[in-house]
Amino acid sequence: MLCGALMLLCSALAQAQDEVLLVLSDISPSYDQVKLAVEDSTHSPLRVVTLDRLQALDSRSSLIVAIGSRACEQMLRTYHPGTRMICSFLPSSTFKKLRSTLLPGDTDAHISGLFIDQPLERQVRLARMIRPAAQTLGTALGQNSQALKSALEQYAQSEVFQLELAELKSSDNPIQILAPIVEHSDVFLVIPDSSIFNRAISKWLLYLSLKHQVPVIGFSKSYTDAGATASVHSSPHQIGQQTGEWINRLMSGESIPGSAFPAYFEVSINPVAARTLGLELPTPAALQRRLSQIEAAN
Repeated sequence: MLCGALMLLCSALAQAQDEVLLVLSDISPSYDQVKLAVEDSTHSPLRVVTLDRLQALDSRSSLIVAIGSRACEQMLRTYHPGTRMICSFLPSSTFKKLRSTLLPGDTDAHISGLFIDQPLERQVRLARMIRPAAQTLGTALGQNSQALKSALEQYAQSEVFQLELAELKSSDNPIQILAPIVEHSDVFLVIPDSSIFNRAISKWLLYLSLKHQVPVIGFSKSYTDAGATASVHSSPHQIGQQTGEWINRLMSGESIPGSAFPAYFEVSINPVAARTLGLELPTPAALQRRLSQIEAAN
């Protein structure tokens, strides 16, 4: 009987070491869209589980793909050395914080992140395309985005922007600090940071931008729908497609790729906001193509 149990355990362990395990944070529509896109784009069979269905040996799977922040956190907590792991569909700041907290100093871990947020350089380039003659780029950094300051200064300089930057502490009143920044900017870039841009502040910012005739560059389709002139963002399907392509590369013998921002993205435009600001803009597809061409050339 003991031998039989050991054989079953060894069989289960061998199976876990040969499979690709896709772990979903929950069963919400966005995670389901990522899952479907992964399944459509990968050549490898997947075993899909949610966090509440994890088994003891799942952490020893040959390749673990954690979808969302909660799944990434759980699989990092049970990480086994040598296991290959992708954390996908989560903010870059969350991934970096989880890894540094749960695996401090482990530089040999075979772990990579595919982020949901856009590279800062792409956002700044879109700002230049939306208002080509702009001289001043306004934006704000909070406690969750302060690490972006150096890169932001670099990319603003590359696009020949004078940077109007507000750096907010948790005790600051965002409205008082942001008001003069918006007023003195030719275009305003919203950087994802919940410590600054909650729903109320975002609504106020969009009102103020129209008052001062300043286009806002957002980071999601919902931001565009709410009144931002334009946004650049990636859909769950696009993140899932790239995740599936990463799985194909790994299962064909390639090394785990470095952490990355989305390769696939789209641009959305609010035509009412553009008309109100007197802007004649290219189509969203044309803006997306121009951004992709610039990135491919670099």
